[in-house]
Amino acid sequence: MESSNVNWLAEHGLELFSKYAGKWIAVHDGNIVGVGDTAPEAAAEARKKVGDEKFILEALDVSGDVIYAGF
Repeated sequence: MESSNVNWLAEHGLELFSKYAGKWIAVHDGNIVGVGDTAPEAAAEARKKVGDEKFILEALDVSGDVIYAGF
């Protein structure tokens, strides 16, 4: 599942950046399931929606693009 989420992020990167710049997002099955100013905020929102299922976190900031998988 992580690779499909990474592919989805790559395909939608510009769109996501324009909407969520400066935020963290959590992605599960090609859907944004959490958004926050910090990784823990986005993860907490995602856990409410997907429980213990895995999702990935990404920081959408101007200094770089980092993906954290397997949360």
